[in-house]
Amino acid sequence: MKVAAIIPVRYSSSRFPGKPFADIEGLPMIVHTLKRTELCKDIDEVYVATDTQSIYELVEKVGGNAIMTSSKHKTGTDRITEAAKNIECDIVVNVQGDEPLVDPKHISKVINLLIQTNSEVATLLCNTDRVNDFTDCKVVLDKFNNILYMSRSDIPSNHFSNTTMTKLYCIVPFKKDFLVKFSLMPQTPLELIEHIEYLRIIENGYKMLGVLVDSNSISVDTPDNLNYVRKLMVVDKIKHKYLEDALNDLR
Repeated sequence: MKVAAIIPVRYSSSRFPGKPFADIEGLPMIVHTLKRTELCKDIDEVYVATDTQSIYELVEKVGGNAIMTSSKHKTGTDRITEAAKNIECDIVVNVQGDEPLVDPKHISKVINLLIQTNSEVATLLCNTDRVNDFTDCKVVLDKFNNILYMSRSDIPSNHFSNTTMTKLYCIVPFKKDFLVKFSLMPQTPLELIEHIEYLRIIENGYKMLGVLVDSNSISVDTPDNLNYVRKLMVVDKIKHKYLEDALNDLR
């Protein structure tokens, strides 16, 4: 199966405008996400899909592939669907642009499990102990590791126990035909309440496989998230594979 990763990126984030250009170890955040995704051995092609010319130009400057898309998309998944229409592939991996700590081996794991289980869509997950953090999308699973529900609230309830929560680690491979089907579904009530687009899958009666890995990765939605990532990047063991070359490209 041919696998394409598409990283949806826009400049005008409502919670953190301009975050794709946020500096981490001298590189804009989106470059970290791009270069780490390119290191994944199970991906054939990597693209950045954006509605912003400056992001397009940055990606090309560091040797990446960029695709301009509409500025009218409501979700990142809608953006990658537009980009995927002209890409020949069997699987499209949505790699969120604000995951600069993504591990290429984790991407491989969720891709391979998607193929082995004959699922239509899957997502990486990791554990978190951050309570009352509404930037995290928490999930609960059934005993077959299918997602039952997702919320920005703490689930399952920590009111009676100290149960570790599980959250989205936003690397989401789709079978391409299911991605197109998903994009044609109207937004759903719970999706709109929680502001989590993947609830649309569950609300329409489809299953979404969750793949749990050991990771400190975090989606950068706020300046506090960015400071957290900057601290972890200091001791990161993957950055040496791309950092120097990418810095040279930007000089």
